[in-house]
This record gives sequence, structure tokens and C-alpha cells, in this order.
Amino acid sequence: MTPAKFKEIREQLKLSQTELATHLGVKTYKPISHYETGFRTPSLLIQAVMSWLSGLSEKEAVKFLEQLKHHMDKVQKSSKRKAHDGR
Repeated sequence: MTPAKFKEIREQLKLSQTELATHLGVKTYKPISHYETGFRTPSLLIQAVMSWLSGLSEKEAVKFLEQLKHHMDKVQKSSKRKAHDGR
């Protein structure tokens, strides 16, 4: 995925770099900026998510991103709990 295509998809969804970062589970907007300028290449997983999003309506994409964030938060909490319990 080209940097321009990545940015185009984000803009079609009317998301800021910070909003997209939050939905993708990225701590800051900087990786998103780096993807859009070509400084870094997004992982294949992030490229696949962006490609998937490009085929959805804005409403469907926002719903998908909200669900993705919810599941990522659950996994993160579970991982922290296991690490704390010594598993």
C-alpha cells in the first residue's frame, strides 16, 4: 500500500491521524504520520485492515474500528492480567 493510498483511506473515513491511531491500538499519531509520509511501512495486518476499510461505508468502517478497538482492549487487559498472575 502506498503512503498516499493509506492517507486517502484515512481521509475518506474522516479520521484524524490520532483517531485512526487510537482505533488501531497505536499509542500516538506518529506511526500513522510515518506511514503516510513513507518513513515507515505499516505491517501487513494494518495494511489489510486499511484495505478492508476502504471497501466499507463510513458508518460501517467506524463500527468495525470500534469493534476492533474493543477486542484489542480485551486482549490487552487479559495479557496484563496473565503477566501479573505470573502465567
